Amino acid sequence: MANGQGYGGANGYGAAPPQNPYARNPYAQAPYGQNPYAQPVPAPPPPPPPPHPSAYPSPRPEAGFPGPAPRRNRLVVLLQFLLQWIYAPLWILALVAFFVILILADNVGGGSGPSSDGWLKVNRSFIPPRRLRAELTGRPEHWERYVTPILARRIAAAEAAHAAGDGELRADHGRVVKVGLPLRLYRGLGAAGVVRLAERHGWHGSASGTDAEHVRIARHFPAPAALNAPSPQDPPAPPGTPWGPQPVRFAPLLPFVFLLQIVYVPVYGLLTFWVSRPEPDYWDRWGARWTVGPRAFRAEFTNSPAAWDRHIHRILDRDATRELARPATSYRGLAAPDGSFLRRVHLKRATYRGAGAHHALRLAAAQGWTLDPAYTPDPANSLRLCRPDHS
Repeated sequence: MANGQGYGGANGYGAAPPQNPYARNPYAQAPYGQNPYAQPVPAPPPPPPPPHPSAYPSPRPEAGFPGPAPRRNRLVVLLQFLLQWIYAPLWILALVAFFVILILADNVGGGSGPSSDGWLKVNRSFIPPRRLRAELTGRPEHWERYVTPILARRIAAAEAAHAAGDGELRADHGRVVKVGLPLRLYRGLGAAGVVRLAERHGWHGSASGTDAEHVRIARHFPAPAALNAPSPQDPPAPPGTPWGPQPVRFAPLLPFVFLLQIVYVPVYGLLTFWVSRPEPDYWDRWGARWTVGPRAFRAEFTNSPAAWDRHIHRILDRDATRELARPATSYRGLAAPDGSFLRRVHLKRATYRGAGAHHALRLAAAQGWTLDPAYTPDPANSLRLCRPDHS
């Protein structure tokens, strides 16, 4: 065919598809996201090699907590470590002699003493061998290895104190427990490093009380979900149960306990003051077992219900009067939006031993006192009560 469109022609069947001469439009816009005038983007630099497994992650001072403190001079540290074995015993002997002089002196001058008890803390200037390596090397991993068990022990003690009723109350009936460490225990680690270790235990750093010389960590414990306790209207708890009457001591022995406790209580305290007690309320429990107060003597000696009722009312009225005398402004941080707050009293086991915690709860309920929702009930040792008030 003359026009070249026949079979096998230039543009015939089987030929290549015709090219559009206007397909390459110099004014056509590039697809979205493509710039024909864009310069080639250089390839990103390769990532840095991973740190060595022994590399220590540096603390983050920008998180609001100070970083590592300046390292101490090695020579000073060595001299202190060597000389402390001489001056520390002499320091302790001097303190003992000083207190003996105060006790035996007929008249002590009226001058005011030092504002701080730092001169009594011999351990503050003592470097234990476990800390010597960290002081000499200054490496954070050595400081972490030293402070980790100390922090774990203090956290465990603080959590045990919370279980025994310690902690700063909050408006939601929860409690906040705080632990502080001095700089000498974490100098090469920094406060930020201590906070990082505390986060492993569920604690967090507290800006309040944290400065260049101290670090403070805290944990918020919510209020107990439910109070597993009987109602004041329930039948009396049977004797021997946690809420029922507890066994009283042998009556003929109480007069001897009442007289001899004046001697053996101070002696026991002086001989065991250095012992670390796992229970924060150890002395309350020890006193309920080995001592007897003048107010509770008659109730326990006779073990009559009327005597126990009089004793419970006397202690409850005394504590309630003291609590109600506190101004409402002191509960400002614990008040609800409508201005209501809870007044709190704490009855010890010795107050209701022979009557039982349930009976004491019934007597307190007649005056408007109920179980405190901020504490887990522990009737075998104490009874925490509250009463709503409004400012």
